[in-house]
Amino acid sequence: MDAHLPSTTTAILLVEDDDADAGLVIRTLRPYARRFILTRATTLQEARAFLLRNACDVVLLDLSLPDSFGFDTVRRMRGDVPSLPLVVLTGLDDEDFALQALAAGTQDYLVKGQADGPLVWRAIQHAIARKRLEEQLRLSEERLAGIIELAQDAILTTDENLNITLFNPAAERLFGYQAEQIVGRPLWLLIPERLRTDHTRAIADFAQAPVPTRAMTDRSEVTGVTFDGREFPAEVSIAKLQHPHGMLYTAVVRDISERKRVEAELRRMATTDPLTGLWNRRRFLELAEGELSRLRRYARPVSVLMLDIDHFKAINDTHGHAAGDEALCRLADLCRSELRETDHLGRLGGEEFAMVLPETSLAEAVEVAERLRQRLGDMPVPLGDATLRMTVSIGVAGCRDSDASIDRALGRADRALYAAKGGGRNRVVADDPEPADRERARAETMVPG
Repeated sequence: MDAHLPSTTTAILLVEDDDADAGLVIRTLRPYARRFILTRATTLQEARAFLLRNACDVVLLDLSLPDSFGFDTVRRMRGDVPSLPLVVLTGLDDEDFALQALAAGTQDYLVKGQADGPLVWRAIQHAIARKRLEEQLRLSEERLAGIIELAQDAILTTDENLNITLFNPAAERLFGYQAEQIVGRPLWLLIPERLRTDHTRAIADFAQAPVPTRAMTDRSEVTGVTFDGREFPAEVSIAKLQHPHGMLYTAVVRDISERKRVEAELRRMATTDPLTGLWNRRRFLELAEGELSRLRRYARPVSVLMLDIDHFKAINDTHGHAAGDEALCRLADLCRSELRETDHLGRLGGEEFAMVLPETSLAEAVEVAERLRQRLGDMPVPLGDATLRMTVSIGVAGCRDSDASIDRALGRADRALYAAKGGGRNRVVADDPEPADRERARAETMVPG
């Protein structure tokens, strides 16, 4: 047989040992003689040998051959040429037999002596078309399975009851379960217990939503939990498919722990002073502006402190910049330990530090500043075999609801700081409030008669 037949010519291999049955098939197909080339084999061995050497479009296969019988003939033939369409020739007009033939891997069947030319030709063309579609489906499924197997993101599917039906290798690595451990079990095993109710509600809402998918960018991050109880942040894409047996769900899960860590590190680098770890100038001013906004809204007191190490240049000149850096870090550590979590502490530059104390009156802020001054004066800074003592000057001011920005209050605290330095250093100086502020403070301390 020519392996390079025109595309309009169908190459048929007839495997039939009975001459009468073979002649019947050939006569039946005679009206289509110009549209096919037919080769006959009388045994399975002969047919298999032919197919090893020649191309073929379809096989008409008798199941009662001298060297093979029944559906084993189909299995042996299918093992040699899995992609070749098979049409069974049978003497049985039985529906159960037909179903068994299709289940065995054939594309159609014909009852000998009961099929005319058009029916046989349609069966041949149908078998070729059906096998082509089956092969396309098989290849698509194999490609999909390969994608799922090789995907770096976890992919899992569930049935309508949210029981897991598929769990790819990336999901095994992410969640710590083997597929055989988790398939058939509920999805909530992968969700922290405290979040399971909300997650179930979110799935129910998605089931009723008009959209078939939700991408990672369309929903907030979720939290997953591994086999050993470790929680991790994740992004999830989800799709739903209405199936005759109920709604099916597919989810793609991506662990974003490393991305979150990098984002946090970038935020830290953008908002903190690299030497002391305190808020840098920009971030400190943002937080301070927020406290000023709360003062305007709730009329609660807010105070600011400006702090400067006395004779800092002399420390650098005498002991070196490493000693100066150590002094700055020790100062930052002490201030952190003395302030509240709600207070804000920043390094504005050089040896200059600033603090914002919410819910703190000017008098209370002066007490805080004095305590810091005393503690810093008592704190030794070890420098190898030597010990450094340092003092600080602190300026204190109260924020006012009339301040256009926090810079106004910091400016008053800075002037008080320079007054402390001008007055001999190692001291706390408070900004003198405006007359209206003094009168309000005095009225608040009066006890009704």
